Amino acid sequence: LAFWSVLVSLVSTHPFSKMSAAEAKKAEGNAAYKAGDYGKAVEAYSGAIEQDPQNHVYYSNRSMAYFAMGKYSEAAEDGRQCTNLDPKFLKGYHRAGNALLHLDGIANLKAGVALVEKGLMHFPENADLKTLLTNVRARYESMESKRKAGLTGADALKEEANDLFKKASFEEAIPKYTKALEACADKSSELAVSIMNNRAACNQQLSNFNAVIDDTTAVLEVDPDNVKALIRRALALEAKERYRIALADIRKVLAINPSIDIANRAQ
Repeated sequence: LAFWSVLVSLVSTHPFSKMSAAEAKKAEGNAAYKAGDYGKAVEAYSGAIEQDPQNHVYYSNRSMAYFAMGKYSEAAEDGRQCTNLDPKFLKGYHRAGNALLHLDGIANLKAGVALVEKGLMHFPENADLKTLLTNVRARYESMESKRKAGLTGADALKEEANDLFKKASFEEAIPKYTKALEACADKSSELAVSIMNNRAACNQQLSNFNAVIDDTTAVLEVDPDNVKALIRRALALEAKERYRIALADIRKVLAINPSIDIANRAQ
């Protein structure tokens, strides 16, 4: 009796047994989906994922079911997980991209553009992915234009400076950031901190290390754990051969987040 109990236990926990159970749940989900019972399909696909969480197909199928229910956030998340598990699985990019296209918010559309672009790196000739990218990008650019049009004062000036930065026009961006900072009533506000950090990034590109140190120090007086400012100041201090203070900034970055590659390499 003890022998048979052990045998049953071994069989039930064997990887092949789990795979079989997962495939059974997948088949149950497929049948429910075809019958239009999307809630039941999600439940079955979730069971398959529980048995085999590394199988990208189960996430793809659950994403499809969530999409049919109008649960676009969940569909997008499963689509993303699908592409994480298998970056060369075409359906994953379609699942996530289409779901993100249906979500509100410019951040979702921006993420959608990035994700579909990544998909096209693997499938550069796929016509459906190209069409999806066109659609997601068009909606993103429309919302971005409306957002920019509604900006005023320091926000508008910062946006203009950001556009110059993206074009690598650093010398033109710096005075624009300065005007944006001057337009900030509160120099310790989140907006002012972001402007100073961005201006520091411009000066870093131009090797104006003293200016980088000035701006990042001002940022860190307001936000002592600002990782971007700490890294930028450390690199500028290193360039000025002020190694001890630079190392202190790097160590603080690693205390905040030990996985930051540039900080690990700078030690």
